[in-house]
Amino acid sequence: MAISKEDLFAKIKENLVETLELDADNVTLETNIVEDLGADSISLMEFTLALEDEFGIEISDEDAEHILTLGQVVDYVSNKIN
Repeated sequence: MAISKEDLFAKIKENLVETLELDADNVTLETNIVEDLGADSISLMEFTLALEDEFGIEISDEDAEHILTLGQVVDYVSNKIN
């Protein structure tokens, strides 16, 4: 059963907010994880691992380097699981 992008966004946003200890109001699909949220390499790695666990997928380092916004994360995960 496919998960809608809205549901994916909610789960991914929750994961990101928890991992980076953010205010959820500041996170949108357009949010740049590094530039807007100040995530460092360790935070990004923790976020990536959490996504892999949550959705049962693998995210290569090369793919992770090209994913900049939360919207791109949603699209990537959606393509992997649907």
